[in-house]
Amino acid sequence: MYKAMKIKNLKNYGIPSYILNIWEKHYSPYLLPVQEEAVRKYGVLDWGEESAGLPRRFAPRNDKREDAHNDSDNLLVIAPTSSGKTFIGEMAAIVQVIHLQKIIYLVPLGALADEKYRHFKNLYSHCGTEIVISTRDRNEGDHHIISGDYDVAVMVYEKFNYFCLKCPQFLDIVSLVIIDEMQLINDSKWGLLLESMVNHIDKKNKNIKIIALSAFIEEQEALLRWFPAQTLISYQRPVELRKGIVRDGIFEYITSRKKENCKKEVFFKAEAVRENCFEDYLLETVRYLVKQEESTLIFFATCAETQKWARWLASQLESPGASCALEELKEMEETLSHDELRGTLEKGVAYYNQNLSWEERNLIETYLKEGEIKVICATNIMAMGINLNFKNVIIALDKIYNHEGNYPPNYRNSLTFAAIENMGGRAGILEFGRVIFLAHSLLFQTIYQNLYFKFLNDDHYNHKANKPLINVDNDLLTYLLRLVVNVKLKQEELKSHFKNGEFVYLSGYWQLAFNRENIDKKIENCLNILRGNRLIGMNRNGVLSPTDSGILVAAKRIKVETFLFFKSWLRYCENGDISILEILFLLALSPDGKALPIPFSQAIKDDYKKGIEPYGYRNNYWNKLLHLIFEQDAEDKKLFRDKILMKKEKEEATSLEDYITFKKTHLLYDWIMGKKSVKAIEQEYGLYRGCIYRLGEGFSWLADSLAAIAESVGWEKKINNDLNKIRMLSNRLVEGLQEEGSNLALLYIPGLSRYYIRRLVEGGYRDEESLKKASEENLVKIVPKRLAERIKKRISSPAVLFLSSNNNQKTKKCNLQIAAHCSDLHTLNTNDQRPTTIMQIDKFLPGRIIFEEKEIEVTAKEFSLIYLLSQNRGKTITYSDLLDTLWTENEYSTYVQITSHLYKIRRAILKTIGNNKKNKERVKDILKVISRRGIMLNLEEDKLKIR
Repeated sequence: MYKAMKIKNLKNYGIPSYILNIWEKHYSPYLLPVQEEAVRKYGVLDWGEESAGLPRRFAPRNDKREDAHNDSDNLLVIAPTSSGKTFIGEMAAIVQVIHLQKIIYLVPLGALADEKYRHFKNLYSHCGTEIVISTRDRNEGDHHIISGDYDVAVMVYEKFNYFCLKCPQFLDIVSLVIIDEMQLINDSKWGLLLESMVNHIDKKNKNIKIIALSAFIEEQEALLRWFPAQTLISYQRPVELRKGIVRDGIFEYITSRKKENCKKEVFFKAEAVRENCFEDYLLETVRYLVKQEESTLIFFATCAETQKWARWLASQLESPGASCALEELKEMEETLSHDELRGTLEKGVAYYNQNLSWEERNLIETYLKEGEIKVICATNIMAMGINLNFKNVIIALDKIYNHEGNYPPNYRNSLTFAAIENMGGRAGILEFGRVIFLAHSLLFQTIYQNLYFKFLNDDHYNHKANKPLINVDNDLLTYLLRLVVNVKLKQEELKSHFKNGEFVYLSGYWQLAFNRENIDKKIENCLNILRGNRLIGMNRNGVLSPTDSGILVAAKRIKVETFLFFKSWLRYCENGDISILEILFLLALSPDGKALPIPFSQAIKDDYKKGIEPYGYRNNYWNKLLHLIFEQDAEDKKLFRDKILMKKEKEEATSLEDYITFKKTHLLYDWIMGKKSVKAIEQEYGLYRGCIYRLGEGFSWLADSLAAIAESVGWEKKINNDLNKIRMLSNRLVEGLQEEGSNLALLYIPGLSRYYIRRLVEGGYRDEESLKKASEENLVKIVPKRLAERIKKRISSPAVLFLSSNNNQKTKKCNLQIAAHCSDLHTLNTNDQRPTTIMQIDKFLPGRIIFEEKEIEVTAKEFSLIYLLSQNRGKTITYSDLLDTLWTENEYSTYVQITSHLYKIRRAILKTIGNNKKNKERVKDILKVISRRGIMLNLEEDKLKIR
C-alpha cells in the first residue's frame, strides 16, 4: 500500500525545520505523488554536486526516448492542473536560497506575477528572504535584480527577455530559473519568446539549472525532443476525477483511477429537459449540484458568454445569496460589472473574466473559498495560474477563441484534449471531483464520445510531434532583427536557410512559414533597411550583429516599423513642447499601438462580417479628437496636421483603422485625465474596466519604449522635461491616474485603483509619509475597510529584524539560516496575554465548548465532531473515518456536511471572540483542514482540556 512521504522527512535533505513548518502549515503534512517523485528521483532538493551526499541527478524512468536529455541538470515537469507541480518549483527555489543562491521565477502575466510575489512574501519574508518583482508596470525591483540584491525574483517573460538582452550579466549569479506555464510554448503570442529565453540560458548560461512546469500540452512529443531537460510526466491527480457526459439526466462517467468501469449518477429526471435544449441541461445540472452544496465552475468561450450565462442562471436558480460578498461589494467602485455582479450574487452566482477589476476578482475568489459563491462562469483564464478549486467543472464550449473573440478579425480553434484536461484539473475537492459535458442532443453526445470520451479513457494517447508554425510574411523585418540579435549568421547563410524553406526559429522548436517567392530580394531589402537605420552591422568576416538600438528594439519586443515611426517623430520634436494628447495619438498610430486589441460593439462586428462600412457614426471620435486639438491650440503640430487635418480634407469617410485609432486615443485621454468616473467611461465607450486596464497596460509599455528610444537619441540631455513627461505618462496609463496620484500608485497596493487614489488625494493623502500618519479609522472613512487594512499593513510593515542590509553579501544571504535560531522568539512572546488553556471540552455538557474562557454554543453533531478531533489531537482524521464514526447518511452528502459543520463551529467561535482577520487565521489554523485528506485539531497538549 502506497504511503505518502511526510514533509518532515525532508529534514534528511537538509531543509531546516522552520521551512518545513511553513510548508506543513500552508500545504499539507504530506507530499503529493508528483512532488515525492521529483524529490526522490529527480533531485529537485539538490543544490550542488555535494549536497548532503545525495546523488546529483537521476535518469527519468518514464522517458525511454533515444533522444531524451538524461544527462541534463534541467527538469521539465508535465502534470495536470492542480496536481501540485508548482510546489516542486517552490521547494527547489527555497533550497537554493538557504544555500546562498539566487533564483528567478518566471510567469507570463503581470497578474500571475503579483500573485506569486505576494505568495512568496507572505510565506518567506519574515524569515529574511528578499523577494522582488519585475513586470511591465512594476519596475521597483529592477535595480535590485541588476545589483543582485535579492534572493527570489519573480519576473514576467517579457521583462526577463529584456534583461537577457540589455543586461545579460545579471544571470551570472543566478543558479536556478523556474519557468511556470511552459505549455504556452505552443501559443503564437508566447511561443517564440519562450524559445528565445530557453535558448539564451541553454547557450550562454549553461551553469544555470532550469525547472519548467507545464500543464498538459498538444504536440507534447515535439516539446520533449526539443527541451534540454529530463522529463517528469505524471498523470496522477490528488483526488479521483469523474469525467463523463450528462444525457437524459444521467451522468455516465469513468474515473481517473479505474478507467475500465463506467458508472452512473442520476442528476435529474429525463422529462425535466427538452431535447436539443442546452439551457435546460445547464440549468438542471447546476440546480442538482447547488442542492448538493457543491461549488461549480462553468467554462465558456468568451467574456460576453460568461456574463450572459451568469445572469441567466441567477434569474433561474433558487439558491441562497452571497450576503457577505454583497455587503462588501457595496463599498466598491461603481462599474458596469459591479452592477451585474450585484444581481448575480443575490443567487450565489458570479462570473470571472478579464472584464473585472482586481478588487472584483479578489471578492469572488474570497467568497468562493468562504463557500458563499457556489457557481462561477469563467473563460479559460481560470485554467491558468489562478489557484482556485471546485467540486465540479462543466465544459460548456466546443471552441476556443484567439484572445477574447470580441473584435474582428477573430478565429476559433476546436477544443483540444489538452485544453479539456487543463480546464478539468480545476475540479476536485475532498474525495473526488467531476468533469461534466452536457450532451443536450444526440449529435453532441456523439461528438463528445468520439472526440473526447475516447481520449479520456486513455491518458497516454498518441501525442503528436509536429513543430508549430508561424507566418512571418507580414513582419519579416522584425523577425530578421530578432534572429540577428539571438543568432550569429552570415548574410548568405541567412538567405540559404530561407531559400530552402526549412528555416526554424533559433533552437528549432518553432518553424517559420513564409512565401518563398522573391525571398532573396525581400531579405536583401529588409537587411538594407536594418543597416540603413543602424539596427544591425556586419563584421569583417561577414557575420551580422545587432547595434545597441537593434538590441533595444528586440528587448522591448516592439516592431521595427514602430521604432522607425517613433524615431521619425522624435526628430521633428526636438524643440520640445509635446503634449499628452500628442503622445497618446502617436502611440495609437504606431504599428504596435494599432495591434493592441480593443473589443468592438456588436453593430461594428456585424458590419465588418458583412463588408458594410457605414462610416457616419465613426466620425464621432474624430470630431471629439478635433475638438481637443483646437481646444489645446495644437492644430499646428505636424502629427495632428498630417494624420488628422490634412488627411480629413482628402477623405470623405473615416476608415475602420482610423476609427479604432481615434477611439483609443480619446479613451485613454479620458482615462488618465480623471475627470470622468470609470463607469461613465465604460458607458461612453462600450467597454468594461478590465478591457480599458489592459489597453492602458499595453500603451504604458509602448510609452516606456518611446522613452527608451528618446533617451538613446539624446533627449535626456537636450529636452529632459519632455522625456520625463513620457515616463510619467507610462506610469499613469495602467491605472488611469492624474499626475498627483502617481506617488500612491507606486506603493503597488492590491486594489488601490484610480478611484480610491483620487479619493485619498482629495482627502489630503498624496504620498507614503501622509499615509503613515493616518489612522486606520480615518482611512476607513475614505476607502473600504479591507483596502484600509492593506494600506496600513503595507505602510507599517517593519523591516526584517534578523539582519540589516549591508555590503557583506555573504552575511545578508544567511538571513534564512539565522532566522531558524530566531523563530522561537515569536512563540515565546511574553506580551501575549491569551489564556494558557485555549479549548475546554466536557463530554457531560454536549451543548457547548469553552474557547479562551468564553462559552460557545454548538449542536450535538458539532460537539461530536469536536470531541472526536480532541481525542485525536494533532492527528489528521480522514473524511472516511469521520463518516464511519459520526455519520450514517448517504455518502455523497456527508462530505459536504463535515465541512459545513466545521465552518459553523468556526463562525460560532469568531462571533464570540471577535470576527477579525487575526482571529480568523488563528481559528482556521486550530480547526485545520488538511487539503484533500481530512481535519485536524491543531492544539498543543497544554492548550486543551478534556473532561
